[in-house]
Amino acid sequence: MASRRATPVLVAAASALLAAGSAAAGAATVVRCGRLIDGRSDRVLRDVSIRVEGDRILGVEPGAGDASGEVVDLGQATCLPGLIDLHVHLTYNPGDVLGDAMRHSSAAKGLAALHHAQVMLASGFTTLRDPGDEDRYYSLIDVRDAIRRGDFLGPRLFVAPHMISPTGGHGDFNDLAPDLALEVPNVVVDGPDAMRKAIREEIKHGADWIKLAATGGVMSAADDPRAQAFTDEELRAAVDEAHRHGRKITVHAIATGGIKAALRAGVDGIEHGILIDDEGIALMKERGVWLVPTVYVLDYIIEEGERTGIPADRIAKARALQADRDRCIRKAFAAGVKVAFGSDTIFPHDWAPREFGRMARLGMSPMGAIRAATFSAAEVLGISAEVGSVETGKQADLVAVAGDPLADLTLLEHVSFVMKGGRIVKRP
Repeated sequence: MASRRATPVLVAAASALLAAGSAAAGAATVVRCGRLIDGRSDRVLRDVSIRVEGDRILGVEPGAGDASGEVVDLGQATCLPGLIDLHVHLTYNPGDVLGDAMRHSSAAKGLAALHHAQVMLASGFTTLRDPGDEDRYYSLIDVRDAIRRGDFLGPRLFVAPHMISPTGGHGDFNDLAPDLALEVPNVVVDGPDAMRKAIREEIKHGADWIKLAATGGVMSAADDPRAQAFTDEELRAAVDEAHRHGRKITVHAIATGGIKAALRAGVDGIEHGILIDDEGIALMKERGVWLVPTVYVLDYIIEEGERTGIPADRIAKARALQADRDRCIRKAFAAGVKVAFGSDTIFPHDWAPREFGRMARLGMSPMGAIRAATFSAAEVLGISAEVGSVETGKQADLVAVAGDPLADLTLLEHVSFVMKGGRIVKRP
């Protein structure tokens, strides 16, 4: 969670984004690239032109291609599909770690979410999933719908409005005084029946996904990240209710026991997975469950926590997990668990691409990290027929960076060109 003061960099990025996106997408645009990573295959094409008409990719051709319409010549830049981040927290304002969720209204959180979504679009993320924010109401649903209607420029949003937590769990506010009669800005439930009711409420108000806290966490007080939070019965009830209503369910899960209990209950995704063991890895592979490892966020807490005011007990939790995280996630990558990209933006939202380098440090190939944020992430969302790769007939979501990101993944931290649905929203 962060300070309400936007930095000049973020203000400039958002202003440039809105100015660039003020004109409607042209009837035809040709984007020329020195390299193309299509997001689906391992090949890299050289000197190609991508022809876009309306919101669709009409074709990918070698050389200069058909020059009719607007030509955007990106020189030797590398083009990629629009990036997808499956774990963002758009209402969070990095730097204001404690109390932000209690001080601001749902409307204020919605405005912050819209701003941060636009910042992430300028950083190359054309699609986002927000798996739960600390807003007792449903501002994220309204932001999602306003962008879908075209009221505001922004990335596609898929939303789990809240992270459902047990009493005393990761989503509860455990550092509040026990004699304060406050309703925390989250959903806290105990027992299978309460779980089912909470999920029905989420779906009633427009949830795309359901999110649970299956274990304790790092950025929460007085809970143990190594402990399973919900009972097996509660987890089974959650999965049954979500799936019966046609929603997928993902879980915050750090401890190996919580990870495996959630997998046995039938969840569709594991967020973090920090202490996953061999049995958990085997279960994920057997059931085809996706891991969204959010590697950078733990490092951020350790590296930046003292400077940004993160409490010492949270930093200590992160330090206690870091070595085990490196060992376990490295093993999961090597074993071939299905991996998709998520950053967990409790930090400045334009820092999300730092996740790429941290994934590579734990053994993922540069191409694998890029695919995790393109075609694989689109598969998680069920939209791979529309986005996630540069192919004829798909939505024209494109980004570009100077140089070769396969040689240097940090180039993805400096996206110079963004197109979403055929509309140019950022130019070099």
